[in-house]
Amino acid sequence: MPVFYVEFNLRKRSPVTVEIGDVIVDKGHPRITVRNIEADSDDDAIQKAKPRAEAFLDDLHFRERIVLETGTGLGVGLQDSPEFRYSVYDATLKVKGGHREKFPDTLNQVATKPSDAKALYRRAAICQYPFDIFHNLYRAIENVASKIQGVKKLGKSEVKQFSESGQSYEGGLLKLALDECFGKDPRSLKQIAKNLLEFDDVQETNPQVAKILFQGYRCQLNHSKALENKKIPFNLEDERTVQRVLPLADFVAKSLLSYEDTHLLS
Repeated sequence: MPVFYVEFNLRKRSPVTVEIGDVIVDKGHPRITVRNIEADSDDDAIQKAKPRAEAFLDDLHFRERIVLETGTGLGVGLQDSPEFRYSVYDATLKVKGGHREKFPDTLNQVATKPSDAKALYRRAAICQYPFDIFHNLYRAIENVASKIQGVKKLGKSEVKQFSESGQSYEGGLLKLALDECFGKDPRSLKQIAKNLLEFDDVQETNPQVAKILFQGYRCQLNHSKALENKKIPFNLEDERTVQRVLPLADFVAKSLLSYEDTHLLS
């Protein structure tokens, strides 16, 4: 079977070079290369390459906090050697104004473990509006939490018992995930959560964080009934409130992704 490479354009230049692997990027270059693709045709190669490129970018963000996104345009062709490197050339990364994040110049290889939650986590990093950022962070959290439920073979009624009222499946699912991830000594979680006005130092951390994220934000952003508490776009106080909870939501999401990467992904 023929072996192909596919290159997808990136929306910005890569700040890092990844040396080894079937998916690579080069510093200063706005492309991501997927190589060593066995395929029947150009179209078949593209179909096989796209999920591999996206999974690579998900893990690059999860492991290194480097946020890259594929754009429009691609190139595809036959490959003549396993070490094929189509886009190596001298390039300089230029950043005008603002704060330049520091990344390693070169990474040996990025270990890729495809995950829906990692994709949602990267989407949150790409978003600009706080409501959208929280929405994707919470979806990443919920995705891993549901996998934990599946591994533990718990039904909905059993999961509900983890919630504060014993009646909420979604709230119980989050509390279950926090218990599994942080255990009975969630000092790192408390360190982040205590910056919120809603958090009480005296009470247990996990149930409070579950209630804050689920009832205080997830529900109020997803529902807008006239007589219920809700958070509304273009309301400056609501936007500031959601902005303040993002560090906690990000920390929970990243911690659960680490748990998933270690315990749930092969």
